[in-house]
Amino acid sequence: MSRWCQQNDNCCDSVARSLVKLLGTGSVPTTNTSGMGKTVFDQSEPSTSKIPPLQVNIPSKRKSDEAHANKQTKKRQRVAASRITETFETETKTEVKKIMQRIKSKLDDLPSTKLIDFVRGKIQTLEKDKKEIVGVFGKTGAGKSFLINTILGETTLLPSGNQGACTSVMIQVEANMTDSDSKYIAEIEFMTEEEWKEELWSIFRDRSYKDGNDEDKERDDDDDDDDEKISALYGKDGRGATLEELMDRKHFREIPEFRLSVKKIFLCDTAKQLSKNITCYTRSDTQSDTFKRQYWPLVKCITIKVPNSKDLLEHVVLVDLPGNGDCNKSRDEMWKLFVGNCSAVWIVSDIARATSEKESWEILDSTVSLFGPGGECRSISFICTKTDDIEENQKADARTCILRRNETTKRQVRDKFNKQKEVKKHFSGGKDFLQVFTVSSKEYQKEKHLQQEETEIPKLQEFLRNLNDRRTKTSVYVSGAYGILSLIEGAKSSDMTDSKEEVCQVLEQRLKDEIKSIGQTMDEAYETFEQCLSEGVRQSEESCEKLMNKVIAPRGKKASGYHKVVKSLCKNGGVHKPKGKRRREINLNESLASCMRSLIDEQFKIHFPNEGKGGPIREQIDTFTLDTNSLVGEHPEVSLHLAFLKTEETELKAKLIFDLREKKKKIYSTLTESIKDTMHRCYIRASEHTGKDSLKRMKDDLHQHMKNNNIFQKAKEDMLVCLTNLKDHIMMQLKCKLQESMDLSLKTPNSSFLPDDVTVEYNKMKMYYEKLMGCASTVQITPRLDLHTKTTIFESQSGNGRKRVKVSTSVTMLNPEIVKDLTTHDRKPTYRLQCPKAGLFQCSSTGLVFLMEGKGDVVYKVTQWDRSLLGSMTPAGPLFSIDCPEQSVCKLHLPHCMCDEKDDNVSVAHVTDGNMEIVQPLKTTATHVIVNITHLSLFGLIRDVFSFLPVRSQVLLFLRPQGNRPQKRILNVILLPKNVPLCEVEYQQRGSTFIQTSSNCTLTPRGKYGLCCELVANFSIQPKSGQLDYDYSPNFHPTFQVFLDCMSGAENIRLSLLDRGSNDQRVWECLIPTDFEPPQVSPINPHPGAEAVLKQLSEQAFVDKHMADLIQRVKMVLDVADDLLLEEMIPDELHSRLLMAGTSQEQMRLMSDALQAGGTRVKSAFYKALLNHEPRLVQDLAAASH
Repeated sequence: MSRWCQQNDNCCDSVARSLVKLLGTGSVPTTNTSGMGKTVFDQSEPSTSKIPPLQVNIPSKRKSDEAHANKQTKKRQRVAASRITETFETETKTEVKKIMQRIKSKLDDLPSTKLIDFVRGKIQTLEKDKKEIVGVFGKTGAGKSFLINTILGETTLLPSGNQGACTSVMIQVEANMTDSDSKYIAEIEFMTEEEWKEELWSIFRDRSYKDGNDEDKERDDDDDDDDEKISALYGKDGRGATLEELMDRKHFREIPEFRLSVKKIFLCDTAKQLSKNITCYTRSDTQSDTFKRQYWPLVKCITIKVPNSKDLLEHVVLVDLPGNGDCNKSRDEMWKLFVGNCSAVWIVSDIARATSEKESWEILDSTVSLFGPGGECRSISFICTKTDDIEENQKADARTCILRRNETTKRQVRDKFNKQKEVKKHFSGGKDFLQVFTVSSKEYQKEKHLQQEETEIPKLQEFLRNLNDRRTKTSVYVSGAYGILSLIEGAKSSDMTDSKEEVCQVLEQRLKDEIKSIGQTMDEAYETFEQCLSEGVRQSEESCEKLMNKVIAPRGKKASGYHKVVKSLCKNGGVHKPKGKRRREINLNESLASCMRSLIDEQFKIHFPNEGKGGPIREQIDTFTLDTNSLVGEHPEVSLHLAFLKTEETELKAKLIFDLREKKKKIYSTLTESIKDTMHRCYIRASEHTGKDSLKRMKDDLHQHMKNNNIFQKAKEDMLVCLTNLKDHIMMQLKCKLQESMDLSLKTPNSSFLPDDVTVEYNKMKMYYEKLMGCASTVQITPRLDLHTKTTIFESQSGNGRKRVKVSTSVTMLNPEIVKDLTTHDRKPTYRLQCPKAGLFQCSSTGLVFLMEGKGDVVYKVTQWDRSLLGSMTPAGPLFSIDCPEQSVCKLHLPHCMCDEKDDNVSVAHVTDGNMEIVQPLKTTATHVIVNITHLSLFGLIRDVFSFLPVRSQVLLFLRPQGNRPQKRILNVILLPKNVPLCEVEYQQRGSTFIQTSSNCTLTPRGKYGLCCELVANFSIQPKSGQLDYDYSPNFHPTFQVFLDCMSGAENIRLSLLDRGSNDQRVWECLIPTDFEPPQVSPINPHPGAEAVLKQLSEQAFVDKHMADLIQRVKMVLDVADDLLLEEMIPDELHSRLLMAGTSQEQMRLMSDALQAGGTRVKSAFYKALLNHEPRLVQDLAAASH
């Protein structure tokens, strides 16, 4: 361990003491929620960072210099404080890696067993790191290379500045993480000889079309791009040369790596040397007077590794990308892969043309489907460069002019982006999704007119630091390592015990329940997309002629001049990739899929959003838990095993979220890929037409094939198959991986082969894990209220000093996560609120407010009152069971329903271990009762049982069908106090449709009320009168029920609530439409199962008849077996034997035995799985039998 760590027994105290020393009595720096990492030292001060458009307040030079000096001081303090934490995290990760290397060495000396192989695999998995990709787009000359150089603190890394040259290949820039970490490294990846030969052949082919008898004779930009490539690589030798002459190896003597299909690597001591070496591989120079062979036409991609850049690029890659892909197939596939993997997109444009220049906006429009629904982009940034470039007459007041133009441009860019409907429809558009930066690389280096902060280069650097997120990556690594050592230490500590068996049974049942819940969510998603796609098929079939002609016969295009495009479409699977740098791809498959795409886009954004943690499928994965912590107290002897399972669960959930992101890209592309596959034979046939009328014959073939092959129905089915595969993958991974982890940790009886001397390593790892995960929570903090500043002040005692940290009293509204409490049979929802820092946080579902003294997760639910404890009191609100593992809740605000906040009849009940304590509130506001918290358990409001004062109330409406008669409906009307959470009522009324309307009113406990229904003819109401439900019981029964038999002719229903004790005075009324949709009722099958039995028998006959062929021809045996295991058709033991089998034939012989033993049901399931994974094989065998 390093000297720094050795001298500090307690990391957290050391960090706190260092902060006190560095920052004096100032406030502890915090990071705001903008995502840009701006440091705020006093959160109670009003922000002045936003400057109103066209009214920019530019401080005087003297004031500006003073402000700049203060900023620099604060910046140095901030950097120093940050480095203390970074040093600890970096050194922790280094030490943990050394420990894991020692463990790996010990394992390598041991014989192979299932448990040892599993641990070895887990250690290898630790080293895998998925990097975040930032795609940098922009027009030639916009300053992309200069911008990247400046951000990285380099001046000559990427070639830039020559007006006649431009970057022509994809360049990815990342941190040098190799052993030679002080070197600048460039790795040049070439296309293969065959790929270059194919590209040359396509150039010759295109020229031959113009010289032959085809109808397209005109020259276009493609010819200029072809000539540029030939001239760059061959010079004068390329003019008039044949294909064989151009492929002569003499042209490639200086790059033997090209012919060998290996990367060319440069290792340099300086960035300038590296830049000089790679220029001919990256740049096209059209203004050079002398010929120097340029190799960029052969380059697929260049990777540059920069030393001393881990702060920005350890887990991030910057990729300089062309705007519209490439006509070369291999380069275009790599371009699409990069774009689809972009976590963030930067669009770089000269500030003078940021909104007027078409190219930047066309890049955004043409690539959005790739990085949006077909990718994983979470933010878009417009970067306006060259802000220092101003007119001569503005230089006298340069700084003011620059800053004023910057603010104006930011507003204009945001306004224009908000008008891009086709782009915005793919994203939810959160607060920080679109960011606009106005930068000057020259000013950042020279500070002639602007200070460095004003150039906004530091903001881009902070953007990369936040994306780099070294702390999270370190936490993930240390957590995984801790789990591995917990497994080893736990396996050595005890043999098989009854306790292990009991814990294993509990966990297996929880796993089964959680998987079932995920399956239900996935089924709901399937049904949603099935409806959208069915409508898409109908619309596509009605408009298919129009969709086809939009591409192959566009208006305003001469037939003779469009022949080459249609020919290219047919030769390239429906895609024409123009060679001009500014020309967009023409994709017939995309056009044909456009109707279906437009109908699923909204649901796709809901179910698979890129931003945040939304989406029902992602939420199910996030909330999935075996809740191993709840078992530690009852079974401490297996705490190490449970610690391992917790880390396994966390790791698997992260992997599934990654898989979800990757598979949703494939799902989105399925429609176009399916149409491309169905049209494939037609494309080949049409491309062979030549001579007179060939264009007409190509078009006729395309139209005829489209009409006769159900391409839209097949596309729909293929997409639904992908959704089913996603569901199966998630459920199978959870079942198999966690079951394997439970088996190895809790069911492996013999651990004698494991290394027996890891206790020292385990103890060190535990220390690192606890320090890294709990550093912030170990500082004691005492809250108090500063009445003069309306600010909550936390005084933290650390070392020898006391610090005051101000936190604004404004309440932050948060949406809670809904989790399941697996320790009980209670089906009511449990809420989890993740509070990121000290402050006030309100739950949007229950209205509860928590004053936090630090970061923490608050877990709570509504539970039932024990009436025997209340005596002469009665509930005045729900009873909440509240817990916070971090113990960081210091005050609780309970929502009340009193009309008068001065009503002193309300108290707070604190229930612990079956005893109730009455706590007097600190304060009562118009909406909440505030109470101090010493420890958490059960809290709720109570009042005198004889108090009948009016209370704020709500009228809730739920609609459901009458039995199996959806045309007849029942409207449930429920009267409740205002502080009953709506989500609790909705949960109990699931299966009914909640009708949102004005629900607020004032009612009296035990007062009698009646319901009046108007504007509709056939209805009845029961009962005639009812009371406000003021019991706060767990069940919310309807106060009234309105039976609606027929609503024909009525557009609305008017409901009124009448106070029977005040001559039927109206105390609430609302108008609701009659066209609301009730929940769907599934029709009853009069002969359930009859059709399914007949189908199973025919599927069994198919399997029996073709078993010999199946043994020889089935290749995806393990995929089929996964499906059968998921449906519990085959035992785990057989699945393990299949994994050990050497060939697919051996696997199928084992499967055949299982099918014969399983009978009709298992064979039917096998047939369905086979049809899913190998449909062509099933079709071939079925055709052969006929």
